[in-house]
Amino acid sequence: MLAYFPEIYPDELLYSALARYHRHVCSRSPKHTLYDLFGETGVRATAGLQSHVAALSQRIPADRGLGPERLTKDFTLYRYYTAFEPKSVGQSVLASLVDGPADAVHVRLGIAASAISAPAYLRYCPICLGEMLSRYGEGYWRRSHQLPGVLVCPDHGAALADSAASQGASNQHEFIAADQKNCSPVAALPSWASSPRQVTLLQEIAKRSAALLDHPPVRSRFRDWGAYYRSAVIDRGFGKGKENVAQNLLREAILSLFEPIIDLIPGGLGGDWPTAMVRKHRKAFHPLRHVLFQIFLDKRSPQRRPAPPFGKGPWPCFNRLADHYGQNVIHEIVVRHDQDRVIGRFSCACGFVYGREVGSRSSPRILDFGPLLDDQIRQKVAEGLGLRAVAGYLAIDPGTVRLHASRLGLNVPWKPLAARHSRTLVPDRDAIRTRWLDVQQNYADLSRRRLALLLPKEHAWLYRHDREWLEQHSPTALHKKWSDQRVDWETLDRSMAIQLRKVAREITREVPPQRVTQAALERKLGRPRWMSKRQTKLPKSIGVLGEVTETIDAFRLRRIAWAVSELDRQALPVRSWRVRRLAGLPSIASPSVETALAALEIMAGSSEV
Repeated sequence: MLAYFPEIYPDELLYSALARYHRHVCSRSPKHTLYDLFGETGVRATAGLQSHVAALSQRIPADRGLGPERLTKDFTLYRYYTAFEPKSVGQSVLASLVDGPADAVHVRLGIAASAISAPAYLRYCPICLGEMLSRYGEGYWRRSHQLPGVLVCPDHGAALADSAASQGASNQHEFIAADQKNCSPVAALPSWASSPRQVTLLQEIAKRSAALLDHPPVRSRFRDWGAYYRSAVIDRGFGKGKENVAQNLLREAILSLFEPIIDLIPGGLGGDWPTAMVRKHRKAFHPLRHVLFQIFLDKRSPQRRPAPPFGKGPWPCFNRLADHYGQNVIHEIVVRHDQDRVIGRFSCACGFVYGREVGSRSSPRILDFGPLLDDQIRQKVAEGLGLRAVAGYLAIDPGTVRLHASRLGLNVPWKPLAARHSRTLVPDRDAIRTRWLDVQQNYADLSRRRLALLLPKEHAWLYRHDREWLEQHSPTALHKKWSDQRVDWETLDRSMAIQLRKVAREITREVPPQRVTQAALERKLGRPRWMSKRQTKLPKSIGVLGEVTETIDAFRLRRIAWAVSELDRQALPVRSWRVRRLAGLPSIASPSVETALAALEIMAGSSEV
């Protein structure tokens, strides 16, 4: 137990408090300090995300209330880096920082692969430094000054200065305190410090980034952020059609807003990140990207949109086993359009999920009962209640009780579920996950789409019921590398026109006859759905396409001719009903087709006479 541990100042880094401890106790060496604080000498001194916090907490007097979670969340950059990560990632990172080595933490958070890097040197605000010396008699490192992309003090708007203390110092086991030797009270101002426009933007970035340290957002799943940003930019007039985004306009608007500081934060503003932000998030984005995007959204006023199909939330939860049954506690809804139907999927924090269609008066369709149902079924079966008693207590169908009890492997007092119903049992989530990971490991070179073809049922179930896990455990999408070679459209048009005529003749020679359509021609050429998007560049090909494609009536007449020749080959009488059946014609066709069939019947009658 430490006999002394310094008071942690407002917004101070844990790294800074440990550095002040080293100075206050006049420690003989950094290694000696590490042993006092952590009980070992191999711990790294990390400014942003300090590890082995549990060992440190055990040595601090208990009456200080500095548990490992509080030390990590309140005095490191943990909340900033996990602000937009899924809850599972945040918990995993917290466990690594608290209990053990954190070598892979930066990889899990996506920091290692990000174009945005942490400052090379610990930074300070000269104004803050003066206030610290006046109030506390010493300086310290503030958390909000060490965030990537933060170039000014969020409180004073003054330009931050680089200290002489490097974050990648040669001695990784030494905590360096802020003092007047490594933090000059008078720092040279950068050229942009005299530009009010640049300073205003930078201070807004600094304030929003610092706010993440104390008040991280509630929304955390990747898909939630993608849907939110997509809806937000469409609200602000960047929509194209019903649900698409005008990417070029959006990108130009964002770059126009941040143009004054684009050279000051090169890693944060470069690249095509605005496009990716409004698409489905399959990976983590650096918190600075979210900060910049949210500043842009706040600068734009939303336009009026039609009222949401299910009204403004929150919405009620119908889980009878929860203490909030019937209360408006659901904040998450996913709306999808199925032809003329609008269907909402409502997910409650208790795990209960139901679906509802706009305009339908029927009861909501329960999609997932959540974990509370399993607990109650186990409890009631243990009490010895019968099937209908359990179903009545839980207010669900007896068949549902049978299914879940059988899935849980319970020894029930009623007749067990018949083997023929085994296919309707609730799938085993762990088994499905295992099969997906095994195939992915055996076929490491396949894309997610190819894996889904190998395991269609497993992929469909994971996509519907365990999508967040599926996104995190699927191969990364490969981006096509487009060639810089220009296309000679005139030459390509002439060549394709010739190929279209050739392929059309090949299709007309197929037996049984196949209709010559644009889709069939494009498939034969190996370019499905290709020509429709390039009509203005292929005038000759489009003209040939209009000549060689068949109408339905022309194709049916050709089928009639083939059917007649086929009946002659089989030495069967040519009757209209035989021709209609062999040619695959409907019972009532167009006048021209019916006339051709009638002519066949007349010819057959005259030949018999």
